[in-house]
Amino acid sequence: MDNDVDTRTERDRRHQQARASLNIQAVADAAGVSKTTVSHVLSGNRPVSAATRRKVERVMDELGYRPNFFAQALNSKKSQTIALIAQDITNPFYPALARGLQTSVARANQVVMLFDAGGGQNLTRAFVDEIIQRQVDGVVVAVSNVEDELLELQRAGIAVVAVGSGLSGLPIDWVSGDDERIGSDATMHLHLAGHSRIATISGPPSAEPGTGRLAGYVKAMNELGLGVDPKLCAVGDWTKEGGADALLRLLEQAEPPTAVFCANDLMAIGALGAALESGLRVPDDLAIIGVDDIDAASLVRPALTTVHVPVQEIGRAAGDLLLHRIAEPTETSHRHVLVQHSLVQRQSV
Repeated sequence: MDNDVDTRTERDRRHQQARASLNIQAVADAAGVSKTTVSHVLSGNRPVSAATRRKVERVMDELGYRPNFFAQALNSKKSQTIALIAQDITNPFYPALARGLQTSVARANQVVMLFDAGGGQNLTRAFVDEIIQRQVDGVVVAVSNVEDELLELQRAGIAVVAVGSGLSGLPIDWVSGDDERIGSDATMHLHLAGHSRIATISGPPSAEPGTGRLAGYVKAMNELGLGVDPKLCAVGDWTKEGGADALLRLLEQAEPPTAVFCANDLMAIGALGAALESGLRVPDDLAIIGVDDIDAASLVRPALTTVHVPVQEIGRAAGDLLLHRIAEPTETSHRHVLVQHSLVQRQSV
């Protein structure tokens, strides 16, 4: 038994050594082509006949050859990597965004590197430094208040696309939903359901998409002639816990709301739980509507009425814009892709 183990260990060691010694020249010799031809197959920068490409790729597969990523990046000046800076990867919105982005950029053989900016501005600053050092081909930014960092990325020659806002008018491509219309439509839906004392739990101030959705709520309340009562405007932090805390503050009012528009589903789910724990019946005593239509919205009870935002479509659109910007870095015009939303009626309204 020990001899068998020793034999396998020695065989594995020799195999690892053989693989370590593999290089482009070894592949070229085995395929009967030049080293330059193998380089062209790997980089894709020069045309190679389909038959030769298949032959070289077959030999690389048989030998177990894996190209050196960093060497390729230096030679081609392309890393084949896209970075996504997300606000909070524990929020289901961002994994769905990443899925859509990966679907788009995979056709260009790009992979997505995910950064979670939930740790604050210093961490985001460190991410940007890392992105520049790695010379990634492009960045999708799904956080707010990072104008200085975006300008630095652009100065480094890295293509940038924003998700959620135009970031204070910076010259940048961006993808978003119509957040003001989302807030207005959600508020109008609550009014059509018979409510006039409608509260809102918004996102943090001065940050998209919360400001746009809050503006939509204010617009709808004024158009309905109901006006905006500051006591019915609570601020959350996009989390379930933040939504629960905000609702409890609203319920402390002498005349509490009968309906609440939450700027995202996580806060709405938190508000729903807090309402039920407070002894309220949803929707009889309190109607609740959210935004995003994350998977959990249909799983809570009562199921959450929400505004569906096609997150994967946003990710795909951001990827398409980024690939175009990488291919045409000197193009001076900048584009905005606006995705459409829809109401999903469930049991919480």
